[in-house]
Amino acid sequence: MAVLSRRVAREPGRRANREAIIAATLELLGEGAPFAEISIEQIVRRAGLSRPTFYSYFRDKRELILELGSRLQDDVGVASEPWLARGEGEIRATLEAVLDAFRRHRSTLAALVEAATYDAEVNAFWHAFHERFLTAAAARIQAAEPKLAPARAHARAFALVWMTERTFSEHLGGADVDADALLEELTAFWQLDAPRGGVSG
Repeated sequence: MAVLSRRVAREPGRRANREAIIAATLELLGEGAPFAEISIEQIVRRAGLSRPTFYSYFRDKRELILELGSRLQDDVGVASEPWLARGEGEIRATLEAVLDAFRRHRSTLAALVEAATYDAEVNAFWHAFHERFLTAAAARIQAAEPKLAPARAHARAFALVWMTERTFSEHLGGADVDADALLEELTAFWQLDAPRGGVSG
């Protein structure tokens, strides 16, 4: 029982150290440092911890960015899946919630886009991130247009999901575009239940 009590007592401290590492990384990213140029030494110095402490939580910087990416993915999922998976709410409000989620994780988003260009594991995560939402979008498209060929539904979902992420990434990166106008235009693209012309095959 005494051993269990000591283990429980250590848990808040372990969580605090882990969050300190994450917070330090986000601060450095928020100051404009590219993820590739941030060293573990800089992270632990900012967090007020030691280098060995870092390695007790993360194997390397890749594992750290993947943890940040998982948090982004969870937040975007909370914002998008009620509409994507269950058809609840309105698409305009959903897109605004997704943009807000990206904004909260702006530094993570930029780091993921950067790291995906040179790290195979991060690249695989980033594509799986999009695939999660792409699959749900394709299902909604197919439900709205049952006669549409599955390949077409997948292609439309692919275009919508990647377009939305890149549009939001560029917007949050400083592109000169009005946020409300941007959301209105994306809403028009995402009107999945609107009738479409053309062939269905």
